[in-house]
Amino acid sequence: MKFQKELQWRMRGILTDWIVTVHKTCRMLPETLFIAVNLIDRFLSARAVVVTKLQLVGITCLLIAAKYEEICAPSIKNLVYLCQDSCTEKDIQDAEKYILKTISWDLSYPTPITFLRRISKADGFDAQSRTLAKYLVEIYCLEWRMISHPPSVIAAAGMWLARLILDREEWVHHILLPSCYMKY
Repeated sequence: MKFQKELQWRMRGILTDWIVTVHKTCRMLPETLFIAVNLIDRFLSARAVVVTKLQLVGITCLLIAAKYEEICAPSIKNLVYLCQDSCTEKDIQDAEKYILKTISWDLSYPTPITFLRRISKADGFDAQSRTLAKYLVEIYCLEWRMISHPPSVIAAAGMWLARLILDREEWVHHILLPSCYMKY
């Protein structure tokens, strides 16, 4: 954020909170939200944005993430409506090209949810732990101090904290190998 002249960390939080609301309204996959927030953060770290264009950046990053992750992405017309007509369809299309060019078309991002699924498998699919861990991992999107942590660490911390809160015994690492590799 030190690169931004007009923006402050709290503005990122307000934008992310609004993106979460739009994400929920459109009933998108959890991965879409994490990819969108990652795109917002990467774009804001590369380009200065004026306050009046911050919502446009957010909705455009959500659209890009939806096109990447969803089976059926929302229409630009619907997104303009959700922005209460603060931008036009052309604004979103132009911003989409600019954002993709800025991030060098790199949309790859292993989300914390991906790692949480793997951790859940190793944990024996404890539904309560996984649900609480997912909630804790989703909070990560809103907290700017967590940006520097890799998604695998966010997922592991979420599961660790969930197990601690639920008073589960200490998690023991198990090596998960297909049965054909196991010796009897």
